[in-house]
Amino acid sequence: MAKINILDSSVYNRIAAGEVVDRPYSVVKEFIENSIDAGAKNISVAIERGGKDLISVTDDGAGIESSDLAAAFLPHATSKIAKAEDLDVIRTLGFRGEALASIASVAKVTLRSRAKGAAEAYEISCAGGEISPVLPCALGAGTEITAENLFFNTPVRAKFMRTDKGEEGEITNFVQRFVLGNPEISFTYSIDGKIALQSFGGGLDEAVAAVYGASAIAQCYQIDAVKHGIRIRGYIGRPDFTKANRTYQSTFVNGRYVTNNTVSSAISNAY
Repeated sequence: MAKINILDSSVYNRIAAGEVVDRPYSVVKEFIENSIDAGAKNISVAIERGGKDLISVTDDGAGIESSDLAAAFLPHATSKIAKAEDLDVIRTLGFRGEALASIASVAKVTLRSRAKGAAEAYEISCAGGEISPVLPCALGAGTEITAENLFFNTPVRAKFMRTDKGEEGEITNFVQRFVLGNPEISFTYSIDGKIALQSFGGGLDEAVAAVYGASAIAQCYQIDAVKHGIRIRGYIGRPDFTKANRTYQSTFVNGRYVTNNTVSSAISNAY
């Protein structure tokens, strides 16, 4: 029988990365969700080469205390739950605490943050699981996190990425959903140095206009109804305002974007 080994963190974090970090859009998703959970009202997202070279997310949320920066990169480190009972009342988008450790094991991650009320900001870097010392840096209130050279140390995973445009399209799809699902938050999304999408946190009308164009609002009905303890609200297209597929269909449950065939089919059948 083969000897049972206790895996080193550098090994099991890379294994976890295979589950958490599918492609660049997965990193963008995790970073934005953390910003939303931190109470941010303004979020900036920037990518280069479809997220392969750079993914950067900056927010004005609660920030992270300097004493907690190193712990943020540890497996199963989270500020969102503390005990088993907390799992019954989850109100955040993420809570497991393995995402940042997994991402940092396959990319070069730099985290800068200034907690609300703190006199200065601090930064820490982690490349391939190697964590740097915590040092002072220049930053306003909030957090800035960047991931560079995704899969630099796992070339086999890098081979499975799409073209730059393909990865860019997937990221754009998710950013659009975050805009629609969080209309009270201002988003700025830049691709290779150019602003590709911007919303100003002015409500659902503005978010829909930012993603689909102002003319789309005129082609939709606004709905807001409560039945059997469930509230349904949003926009549905007029019968003559149709698309060839469900690309434009976005559904959210408790603020989280979901893709579910049962829900999608129910909406289509209702038409």
